[in-house]
Amino acid sequence: MRYITITFGPRNDDPSQFYNERTWWDRQSQAEKWGLQSLSIAGCFGYVVIEEGEDSWKIVDELGAPSNAVSVSAEYKGGVTYSVQPAPKLVLV
Repeated sequence: MRYITITFGPRNDDPSQFYNERTWWDRQSQAEKWGLQSLSIAGCFGYVVIEEGEDSWKIVDELGAPSNAVSVSAEYKGGVTYSVQPAPKLVLV
């Protein structure tokens, strides 16, 4: 297993989207510690810790923006790329 901490906040060029900073760790405790320390950085809204297995991934910790305010996704293109973005808004038409 490896752990990925993704810190996120509003992008300067498009505040409706988030920047994502990723760091990789061997232990969950290291990943969580880095996420907590990152909250003191100006512009950081929160963090997500992902546990990555050989063929699976799951969120094991998150803090900051309310959980219903963010969307975490994975894209598989020659490897896995994770992304944290604002959750889509419900629009009634």
